Amino acid sequence: MILTLQTTTFGSYGGIPTYNRLVCRALNDLASSAEKQVLVMTDTSSDISNHHGELSTLQLRAFSRKRSAFVGQVLRLGLTRRIDLALIGHVNYASLGWILKQLQPHLRYGVMLYGIDAWQPLSGLRGHALRQADFMISISEFTKRKAVESNDLSAERIHLLPNALEWTDEENPISRLPNSKFGDAATLSRAAGQPIASTGFTILSVCRLDKDEKYKGVDKVIEALPELLKKVPDVQYLVVGGGTDLERHKELARNAGITDRVHFVGFIEEALLRSCYRDCDLFVMPSAGEGFGFVFLEAMKYGKAVVAANSGGAPEVVADGVTGTLVEYENVKQLTDAIVDLASRAGRRAQMGRAGHARLLEKFTYEPFKEKFTEILSQEMPASALYRIRREVLNAAGVTHV
Repeated sequence: MILTLQTTTFGSYGGIPTYNRLVCRALNDLASSAEKQVLVMTDTSSDISNHHGELSTLQLRAFSRKRSAFVGQVLRLGLTRRIDLALIGHVNYASLGWILKQLQPHLRYGVMLYGIDAWQPLSGLRGHALRQADFMISISEFTKRKAVESNDLSAERIHLLPNALEWTDEENPISRLPNSKFGDAATLSRAAGQPIASTGFTILSVCRLDKDEKYKGVDKVIEALPELLKKVPDVQYLVVGGGTDLERHKELARNAGITDRVHFVGFIEEALLRSCYRDCDLFVMPSAGEGFGFVFLEAMKYGKAVVAANSGGAPEVVADGVTGTLVEYENVKQLTDAIVDLASRAGRRAQMGRAGHARLLEKFTYEPFKEKFTEILSQEMPASALYRIRREVLNAAGVTHV
């Protein structure tokens, strides 16, 4: 059995749920009749109900945030079923991998490293379990480096597997030209509580605004706007997302006297979010805390140039001078200059957008993700289980002797 433990998968959007869905899809496509179970801690049964058909080789089970039931099921499987490989979807669950290994010494377990949670020193059983893992999978080189430094890990045991987009649109998004910019401006205006212009130069940021995630850099964009307005008079700033730090950001805009230029629309439905990506002129998120930066991929999907901080995993996604511009984190002057430069050069923005779209197709879609994931499993599966998988593949191909 391949057992996979995940935090949230089908019940929400964002980088981590997308990554988990890609793992499920790649597991489903794995050429093996081995039993594959996926336990998801925070999802509900309704979240996963629509995915049983498309993931027909997986056994999916949701636990609706019931931690005791989740842990209990992991332990029951460890005591009653042979598990060859355990994929632990978050460092907070590393201890469960270690416990399974004590119950079944032949088992190998790997831990996924996403971002800031893996950058911190982990104490107690979590830290011990992470160091004892047979292997780890990191979303970026930066996260790998930070995790190694913070937790005394062996870099040789960490595989790199970047996030990717679930490419579900049959039509290329950048080939779709809207009849007018922000055709659904009325809906966005209602969400913002004030009019949003369908003309002018629009900057977009998409992120959570939580008090424990002040590194996103939205406050720095607001700080840059008064100077930016002197050089780009028709600029407006659209912020998608909300959270416990939203009011502080609104106050920053009020204090700067630019409330009419900053639009906080909160969390919006997927179709409206797509229109924001499609119709903005520039995507900006100068964050210092991105283990990868999934929103940059979304902007690249719609052919948008990106301004990001030269920090965290962002430089591995945004190619400076090619698909966007990287600036020093919290350097408001550099941020202002970068936005002014791209605002004044529509051709340059379009060129960067095309380059970003091409980079996305080459490196950050499902097929390269699946290829690398399958390669990792082939290296990390116990020898006996790997032999069974290889034999099944050969039999399916009609090869009876090797």
